[in-house]
Amino acid sequence: MTTTPIHARETISPSSLRPEEVEEIARFLADSPDGTPREIPYLSSPDGQKHEIPARVYDALKFIVTSLAEGNGITVMPTHAQLTTQNAADFLQMSRPTLVKLLESGEIPFTKVGRHRRVLLADLQEYEDNMAVRRRRALADQTRQAAQDGTYFTMPDDHRTR
Repeated sequence: MTTTPIHARETISPSSLRPEEVEEIARFLADSPDGTPREIPYLSSPDGQKHEIPARVYDALKFIVTSLAEGNGITVMPTHAQLTTQNAADFLQMSRPTLVKLLESGEIPFTKVGRHRRVLLADLQEYEDNMAVRRRRALADQTRQAAQDGTYFTMPDDHRTR
């Protein structure tokens, strides 16, 4: 069996693999126990050496194989990878103009290569994490305020959204 080296960024499409192999591995991983305590997973090298796989790495492998078995491609890249504004916008699930506004306002750091902006994946993840914290705080503040006002359990007359 030959292996293809993984580069700084690699997209693996399901069509580049034999479906029966991926499905067999996906079934094997799906049948493995998820709860704690669980047996320690190991990776075995071609020469028979075994090495323990950390739980987070095992879960990532399980996600990758399951996604491939479902026919979804997977992209693996290091956090120091630089993305184009379109790739960054796709990662954050927003439009490119919205992302550019965030970049220009200084909310997300970026560099310029010529006249093109580049954004580190790590900076996008940090922005995403910060936004999640802000949302949780805002929701907690709104809940606290509604409880203080006595309106927490009050249903508005028009409860339809949008």
